[in-house]
Formats: sequence, C-alpha cells, structure tokens
Amino acid sequence: METTIQQAAESQLDRLRALADKLDCLTETDVMLLGKLSQSTVEAWRKRGTGPAYILLGNRYLYPRKAVAQYLESATRTRSHQSAKEVLQ
Repeated sequence: METTIQQAAESQLDRLRALADKLDCLTETDVMLLGKLSQSTVEAWRKRGTGPAYILLGNRYLYPRKAVAQYLESATRTRSHQSAKEVLQ
C-alpha cells in the first residue's frame, strides 16, 4: 500500500516536471534542488520578493527558466583582483 502511494506521488511529480518543461519553467522542487535550498527559504524569497520571478498556478509555483537565469545573473559576483593589502594602502 505504501509503495503504491509513493509510486503515485513520483508519477505525479514526473508529470508535473514534464508539463513545466513544456512551458519552459522549473518547478519549486527543481529550484530547491538547483540551489540546495529548503522549502522555507524559497517561501521566504517569495514573501520578500527577493528570489526569481514565479508564476502561481493553482497551488503550484512555477519558475520561468528566463527568470531563474536573470536572477542568477543578478546574483553573480565578480572576484576582485586586488589583494586586501592593496586596498588598504
């Protein structure tokens, strides 16, 4: 019984991913896996408006791939080529 429920949940998740992929989106789970994030972190980003743009469809959150790419671009940090010693002089 338990394995049947687990298989059904996995099947539903696979179907959700396939549908999101057709829409050129990532699922909330995909975003969590991508950044090794907890669900509470992703929820906090949405509440604060600090994470990638998202679509709320029913009770599911979808993240357009372009929005995730833009968010990652804005979060990209460049490393300074100056040493701390040079900065302090």
